[in-house]
Amino acid sequence: MRRLRGVGLAVVALLLIASMAMAAAGPNPGSGSTDIRFMNVSDSSAVVTIDYYNPSGVIEATKSANVAPRGAVDFLASDSGLGDGWNGAGVISSDQEGASVAFIYWTGGQSADGTTAAAYSGVPEGATTLYCPSLAARNNRQKSLIAVQNADTGDAQVELRLYDRDGHEWSGNPLRATIPEGASKVWDLTDLGLPVTQPPGDGWLGSVKITSPNGKKLAAVVTMLWEDFSSAYNCTDRGYNTIVFPDIKRRYISGKWAQYGGNVIQNLGNGTAHVTVQLLDRSGNVLYTFNDTIAPFASHGYNTRWNANAPDPAAFHNAMGNDFNGALKVTADQPLAAVYNGLTVWTGAKKASTYVAEGEGSTQLFFPAAYRLKSGDTWTRFSAILVYNMGNSDAHITMKFYNKSGTLVHSFNDTIPSGTSHGFNTRWGISLPNPDTLGPNFQGTVEVISDTPIVGVTNINYPDQQATYNAYKK
Repeated sequence: MRRLRGVGLAVVALLLIASMAMAAAGPNPGSGSTDIRFMNVSDSSAVVTIDYYNPSGVIEATKSANVAPRGAVDFLASDSGLGDGWNGAGVISSDQEGASVAFIYWTGGQSADGTTAAAYSGVPEGATTLYCPSLAARNNRQKSLIAVQNADTGDAQVELRLYDRDGHEWSGNPLRATIPEGASKVWDLTDLGLPVTQPPGDGWLGSVKITSPNGKKLAAVVTMLWEDFSSAYNCTDRGYNTIVFPDIKRRYISGKWAQYGGNVIQNLGNGTAHVTVQLLDRSGNVLYTFNDTIAPFASHGYNTRWNANAPDPAAFHNAMGNDFNGALKVTADQPLAAVYNGLTVWTGAKKASTYVAEGEGSTQLFFPAAYRLKSGDTWTRFSAILVYNMGNSDAHITMKFYNKSGTLVHSFNDTIPSGTSHGFNTRWGISLPNPDTLGPNFQGTVEVISDTPIVGVTNINYPDQQATYNAYKK
C-alpha cells in the first residue's frame, strides 16, 4: 500500500455490492456502485492515484490523474475496470494535500423509483479507535452496514462493541476480524441476531465502538438503508464537549410533511453526560433550550418530528414551528459524538441523508463536489452549502467556486454572525449572489475562507435522490 501524504484517503469505497446487500434481512436497495471525487486543496499540481483493494487486500485495479490546484477528478465505478458483483475498498494517494467524497448509488431496489443515493467524506488518515453513534437493525424496515477498512500496513486486528440506545453492551460483544492491509470488511447488522430494544420495539437501535487491539489505523463508514431511501456517514475518531448541527429541519407544508430529521447524540465518556441543547434559527437567535442527561455510551435522539428523547418534545417542536431551517448546538461535561439523519418526503421520491455533527472549526473549508446542472427546464443536480460560524464574533467569509480544471468561476463575500449558519443554494440563490454566473453545467469545487472558525456541510439534490457530506477542514 502506498504511503499517503496529506489526505490521500477515500475510505471504504463499496463498489457493486448487490449480492451482499440482498443476502440478509432488511431493506433491499438493489445494486450499488460508488464514485469518488478528489479535490486538490494545495497550491501545486497533484499526481493522484486510486487503488481498488478486494477483501483479501489484493489491488485489482489502479487509476491515476493529474489535478490542478483547487481542481478535481472523478474516479467513477464505471471506469474502474472492475466487474459486476465486486466489492472492496479504495485508497487514494496523492503527492499534494487533498479532500475526497464518495457517492454511493443504488438502483433497482425497493424504493418507489428504484434509486437512492448517499455520500460520505474521505478521511485524511485512520485511527485506532472509531465511534459510529447511529445504527439500526430493524428487519424489512431499516438496517445499517458497517464497513471497516485497514488504513495501515500489515494485517489489522479489529474489534466491534455494540451498544443499545441505553448504553447497554450487546451480549455477543465483541465481534472480531483480521483485515488485510488496504482491505475492508462489512458487517450487516441484521445478520447478528440483535435483541429488540425500546425504542423502536420492532428491532434494535444503537451504536458501535471500533478498535484495533494491535494498534493499526482503521477507517469506517456506516451505510443506512430504509425501504425508500439510503444515507451514509464516516465514523469519528473522537468526541467533543461542544458539537453543532449546521443544518436541521422541521417543515410541515400545506398539510403534509416535507422535511424533518433526527439528531442522534452519543455520550463517549465513562460518566453521565449532563447536556445543554440550544435550538438556533438562521439569524443566530436561541429559540429554545433544554437540559438532558445521557448515560455512558448511551445515545439520545432529538427528532424534529417524532417524540423521541427530548424532555418535552412538544415544546421542542413548537419552538421550531412548521417551517424551520436552523441549527442545533449541544454542550456537555463528557465527550459527545453525533449524526443528523435528515428525511425529505414532500416530493414524489423520498430522500434521506446523514452528516456528522461538528466539534471543531477551521478558517478554511473545502467542498470537493458542488453542482448546478440543468437540462432544459429540468434541474438534474444542485447544491445547498451550509456554513456555520463556531467563533465568538462575526465570521467574514469569502466563498470561491472552481470548475474541475481549477479555474475560479465565481467568488463573493458574506458575513455570518456567531452561532449562525448561512445556506448557499446554487439553484435558488439563497444567500448566494448571482448564481447564474455558474451557468447551467457547473460541477466543480468550493473553497470557503474565514477570519473565525467555521464548519460546513453540503446537500446534493437530485430529482429523486439526496446526499450530504461534511466539508474538509484544512
